[in-house]
Amino acid sequence: MKNNKSGRVMLGNISSVLLIVLALTGMFAVQGCSDSSNSVSTQTDNLGFSVKFNDAAYNNPNSAIVITEAKALVSELEIETSDSSASHEIHLSPFVINFDINGGLKEVLSAYIPSKTYKKIKFQIHKPEDNETPPDPEFSSGGRYSFIIKGTYNGNSFVFKSKKTVNIVLTMNNQVSISSTKLNLTMILNKLQWFLENGSEIDPRDPSKEDKIDDNLRNSFKNVFKDDDKNGVPDDN
Repeated sequence: MKNNKSGRVMLGNISSVLLIVLALTGMFAVQGCSDSSNSVSTQTDNLGFSVKFNDAAYNNPNSAIVITEAKALVSELEIETSDSSASHEIHLSPFVINFDINGGLKEVLSAYIPSKTYKKIKFQIHKPEDNETPPDPEFSSGGRYSFIIKGTYNGNSFVFKSKKTVNIVLTMNNQVSISSTKLNLTMILNKLQWFLENGSEIDPRDPSKEDKIDDNLRNSFKNVFKDDDKNGVPDDN
């Protein structure tokens, strides 16, 4: 996705309140009974999933890093009931989230799930297998990648490509009841921390910093919340 404006990464220590919509867990383990769906439902979609950066307002003119594009390859999503006795797994072909660098909220998924009360969402930032053909060929060009970030560092172009598959689990602050009326969940990310270490900026081109950046990417997902008015702020339940 091409953006007309760039997101800047702030220098120095950043005390961020990170809100986010989804959480990931290892291996998509399902405890209790599993309410899985292997086919496309003919029922009306009642769940929307959106993503948004919560740091678009922060622009540091002294920052060495300017992020111009960020995208992730995502696979199956699972939403778990409040008592963990059941879950519903949405079977999807891997799809690409092209984040709005300028901070706009973007709905990336619409689906039907059973009417229940849910507390937790799980999904995977997915590095494609050798036999997989991702919807965006850049995720399999010159290797296999799960997250791609583009921008400039001190005026020089960089492309950071994560080679790790990451399972994320996020527990919502408040459980949500999903019925026939469509409900929106919003995931908030903080991109400011992607290229920071101990308050200082990391050169995205430095191979020795790849593990740190991968950790920062995983930790930039923080919370899940109901957001029917799609303003990036939790609704009153």
